[in-house]
Amino acid sequence: MKCDLQKAIRSIAIAAVYLGGTLSPSGQPVRGQETSEIDAGPVLTSDDVESNPRAQHLFEVFATKARSLAITPQDDDKAYEVMEPPLFRFATEGTVFGSVYAWKDAEHRLAAIGTIGVIPINNLDVQFVEMHLLRPKPIEPLTIEGTPPKVWQPDVSAMQLRPVDNALPVAASARLRMTHMRAIARRFSAEMSSDGQHNQLRLLPQPLYRYPDSTVTRDGALFAFVWDKGTDPEVVLRLEATDNSDGEVGWHYQPVRFTWREVKLQLDRAEVWHVDELLDRDSPQQKTPYITGLTEVVP
Repeated sequence: MKCDLQKAIRSIAIAAVYLGGTLSPSGQPVRGQETSEIDAGPVLTSDDVESNPRAQHLFEVFATKARSLAITPQDDDKAYEVMEPPLFRFATEGTVFGSVYAWKDAEHRLAAIGTIGVIPINNLDVQFVEMHLLRPKPIEPLTIEGTPPKVWQPDVSAMQLRPVDNALPVAASARLRMTHMRAIARRFSAEMSSDGQHNQLRLLPQPLYRYPDSTVTRDGALFAFVWDKGTDPEVVLRLEATDNSDGEVGWHYQPVRFTWREVKLQLDRAEVWHVDELLDRDSPQQKTPYITGLTEVVP
């Protein structure tokens, strides 16, 4: 047992080093490979999970981890609530599994999004967590255990929703609003860069999430831009109908980083958002709205 524990701890340490230069899904060294760059593979159905005991176990581990992440706003002592079931679950070649979760605040508004999964390292399943805050309100420091452990208290000053230029008025029909959101999402394009290589990301046609019980003054959706190797989001585009500065309801957007790599977002071919590679992703103090890291070995 002591030998197994030492092996697990050593593997996590090795995995932490891999954050700067890991193995690709094929097992070949790739500098800068990160959990969010792994081929997400197909989205799993309920039947897929029920027929695979190992997948059942791992997805329950992910659910337990998601419930344990107490993301608490500073202006309230009630933590955000994780929404279950997850937005979707993915798997690759029976070795990489993950669940994408969202969290909501006390008013049932989107507050955070995250992926919890495992990657194989030294024949062990090593869990990873990546999170992005959505609600532009300060939170209490959140400790995410791992190698190294990290304390997350993101700066929210640049997280405001931005108006979508030249957007159609917010329609009275819920069905028409969804049609308009899809049309707006197609006006955006995203690019991911690393080591001089530029990858044009593709927009998934179906949103990850549509606001429930939507109204003219409260509607929105999450769209995902993915790499050509899978369906794990690299950039998430949040669209929402909300008040303009003049008090009228209009369409707004929020770019959501879901990778440590450099990413850009364009609207009608004009750049509207750009974040550089997250070089300090292993720092014990994390101030960016996005955080990623390896946590523990899953038995």
